[in-house]
Amino acid sequence: MDPEKQPRSPERPAFFVRSKKRITIRNLLSLSCFLITVYGLQYIAIHSTSESVVLYQEGCSRPIAKALPTKVKEELFSSVPNTENATAIAKQYSKHPHLAGSLEDYHDALSILEFIQTELSIIKPHSLEQPIYNAGTPKSRAKTIGLTSRLGPRNPTAWIDVYYPYLNTPLDRSLDILDGTGSSIWSADLREDGNAGDEDAAKYRDYIPPWHGLSAHGEGQGQLVYVNYGAYEDYEEVIASGQNLTGKVVIARYGGLFRGLKIQRAEELGAAAILIYSDPRDDGFVTVENNYVPYPNGPARNPTSVQRGSAMYLSSYPGDPTTPGKPAYDKAKREEAKNIPRIPSLPISWANAERLLKEIGDVYTEVGQNGYRKLSGKTSEKEVKVVNHVDGKITPIWNTMAAIPGHVRDEVVIVGCHRDAWVLGAADPVSGTVALLEIVRGLGTLLRSGWKPLRTILIASWDAEEYGLIGSTEYGEDFAEWISEHAVAYLNVDVSSAGSRWDAVASPSLAHLIRQTAMDVPHPSEEGKTLWDAKEDEGPFKPFGPVGPDGEFGLVVLNNGDSDVQGVNTTISSHRILEIGNIHADADVMEAYEATRNIRLGKTEGKDGTAVGPMGSGSDFTVFLQRLGIASSDQGFAGTPYDAPYHYHSIYDSFQWQEVYADPGFKKHVAIAQHLGLLVLRLTDSIVVPLNTTQYALELDGYLDRVESLLPSLEAEGEILTVQTAFSTLRQYIAQLQDISILLDIEKQEAEKHFKELLDQMPSFPSSTFIVTTGGARRTFVYRFKEWVKRLFGVQCPRDTFLVDSWEDLLSRYGSDEQDDEALAGWLEHRLATSHNYELPELPDIPDIPKPPTPPDIPGIPDIPDVPDIPDIPDIPDIPSIPSLSLPSLPLPTSTLILRSPPKLPLPPPILEFIRAAKRVSRANRKLFLFERGFIDEGGIKDREWYRHLGVAPGKWLGYGATTFPALTEAITIDKNLTAAIFESGRLNDLIRVFIPSCDAWCLSCYLT
Repeated sequence: MDPEKQPRSPERPAFFVRSKKRITIRNLLSLSCFLITVYGLQYIAIHSTSESVVLYQEGCSRPIAKALPTKVKEELFSSVPNTENATAIAKQYSKHPHLAGSLEDYHDALSILEFIQTELSIIKPHSLEQPIYNAGTPKSRAKTIGLTSRLGPRNPTAWIDVYYPYLNTPLDRSLDILDGTGSSIWSADLREDGNAGDEDAAKYRDYIPPWHGLSAHGEGQGQLVYVNYGAYEDYEEVIASGQNLTGKVVIARYGGLFRGLKIQRAEELGAAAILIYSDPRDDGFVTVENNYVPYPNGPARNPTSVQRGSAMYLSSYPGDPTTPGKPAYDKAKREEAKNIPRIPSLPISWANAERLLKEIGDVYTEVGQNGYRKLSGKTSEKEVKVVNHVDGKITPIWNTMAAIPGHVRDEVVIVGCHRDAWVLGAADPVSGTVALLEIVRGLGTLLRSGWKPLRTILIASWDAEEYGLIGSTEYGEDFAEWISEHAVAYLNVDVSSAGSRWDAVASPSLAHLIRQTAMDVPHPSEEGKTLWDAKEDEGPFKPFGPVGPDGEFGLVVLNNGDSDVQGVNTTISSHRILEIGNIHADADVMEAYEATRNIRLGKTEGKDGTAVGPMGSGSDFTVFLQRLGIASSDQGFAGTPYDAPYHYHSIYDSFQWQEVYADPGFKKHVAIAQHLGLLVLRLTDSIVVPLNTTQYALELDGYLDRVESLLPSLEAEGEILTVQTAFSTLRQYIAQLQDISILLDIEKQEAEKHFKELLDQMPSFPSSTFIVTTGGARRTFVYRFKEWVKRLFGVQCPRDTFLVDSWEDLLSRYGSDEQDDEALAGWLEHRLATSHNYELPELPDIPDIPKPPTPPDIPGIPDIPDVPDIPDIPDIPDIPSIPSLSLPSLPLPTSTLILRSPPKLPLPPPILEFIRAAKRVSRANRKLFLFERGFIDEGGIKDREWYRHLGVAPGKWLGYGATTFPALTEAITIDKNLTAAIFESGRLNDLIRVFIPSCDAWCLSCYLT
């Protein structure tokens, strides 16, 4: 209706208008009260502290953090993890399946959230709702971003982030050998036997059928061809034999590289499908052929066990296949997946593989007298048919997160382990989860003793790692900027216990810290030894030796597939075996084991290394190291050829197998918890971050040595000389980087020493927690309310506002300007002057003051005569003057103190000087933990740009294994392109130059400013 033609409202009486005004005022008052209440509740929620966590100073409402001596703190922490708790946690989480995205997985996420809330004394929500937030929502983002906000939470907090990746689950599968008419003459039983000797395995035999996560939906049919491990070199060998893989069904054994890459190369070469099995040759000496009984009645591999696992093309990119480089939010814009297969695949048991391999016959051809053999490339006469039907959909997953805010809020140490498993997962990942939760218990004990970490600690129980590192990758992509700005290090654990040998891989800057900490942790089973000594441990089934003619361990002989060599598998003929007495092992497997063992122990090429190797991929550290440049580590006990074979991703990765063979008594679980927890504490509470950049810089020479050793394999002598010139320039930059890192070592030591000297002289900090504003303006309620709303939506507070409740908090002052520092110093000096915390020094005893001499008598005043009572008052006579008196001086002893004003106190060092010392430490720390970021190139690695670390990455055709200087190395080994090698050398030059000052005569001062 036209507003001009609308009927006019009737006139309202005056009383109605007044009533409306009263109602409006009432509403405004109600709204104001509501907002004040909400603001107050928010303040209480952020700043409230449980009495079980903190100590209180008498007469003071502020929680007082108690600085525990390092030795006391570490001993207290190390006393918490124990075998009883480890066993209980392992039993709780390995007695049921917990596939990512399943109901059991969700319940485990809630269980771990409640465990953390209890152990860290986090106040649980009053409502029935737990803090579970869809990723990307304001609440989810505020939980992480708010940790480093100046007005963020002061006490531990925990929550769950929900992401929505693409996952799939199995429907139906089949595997048949066909006759000439296409009819099945043999059908494989694709299930595991679920032997009743393992109660849990029998119960959940068919709960999650064997299949490859993210495998392709479809069918494939063709002749069989064997490709050994399915490594890039294996496929090249098959092609060199004259075989064409188009339309074939490939069969490969597990090991050597990530399973998804076996599938990827088969797909690229035109295969119709691929089968992957677990070969007992890779089990070393503990095999049925050596008369060991199969599990669960003995230590050998159960022949029906099947390794599930992800089929993702991990070297392309990890995480949600449909949102590469971006977080998988509920309503995320998705694209076609490029890192998952297009051909079907199935994991199968050795029992089924043995039958199929007989269809091929000789899979090797003998070459030379030494017995080294090549793949024959032969195919089966009959065809096989592979069916793999799956159900794919967007599925929620749950990352359970927790944080303990530190004094230095803007530096964060992250520790994590994934939670999901293919079935029961007693080793992978429950043994890692045990370590993580025991660390949480230890940190909770420290908090209850009054400890507060120097830096913030972030704890993560990742989901969907098994599908392709999805939970951690989505979080890393979601908070990439925040992590890059604040993360000091990421410490990972996945499989704590699956064998006898302890091993660790890490960024070189963490190697010395890992080694020293391992030497401070007792060996789990041998007195007088340390965890570091466990690097050389081997399993309980090692045979005695040496027995070779020259003293070598064992005798290598050739298996020709006949019966002369008793007990040896004759299915795979023409391979070399290692004999020790009456038992045997595959010679190639044992030689590979010894070679990698020497590398792990740092004993290669006549050099003694750190014995902490580089990191590839295959676990949740990937996004932190390979994409964001965060110094990272991973560790655990792994199997050897002398251990009971680990039933990886099988129903037999069970509590019983763990209890009987992997870790009787669960002492290894405890050792990992102690070591990883001490790493967290030392990275958290050291004033200077214990990262060794000089070790890192020195190892770069070794990286370049390995690349140069590849050049002779190429046929282009003139171009090789050009490449060597480029490498010479790169080596010069590496040398300069080493010099600068040594200067940084000197600077960080001097900065820490100066800071500690001043800190020891500082008085007790003022007794309240202060919200300091250096802008000078008085902060009104409206202003504070606006800032609260901003924080609620993850917006950082202005730089001129911050919380101060200890001298250590000033280590967070990196990046502040001099004017702010001066304002803060003046304000703190004022607070010190008026604070009861600044106690007076004990004064010296005051000697007795002698009595002064008695003064002379003073003449009296004459009496005034009475005035008669008469009407008229006569004049009063003059009163005689009082004679003046002069008192003699009172002599005082020279030792007497005149207390006319408070004594002067011994002054602390100027606050501004202390602030500058703290900033100096902060600058050095940033140089240390940003060192790893220096290898990040936004352009990434050729053909897999998600990976941005040019120092180390998973090999393109390795997945698990690390390749140092990956883009440069693969330009030579894969592309065989010297021009590309020169280009990649230049990119490394450009990155390293960033570390080096641009001034002509660079020096320490210009490097650190």
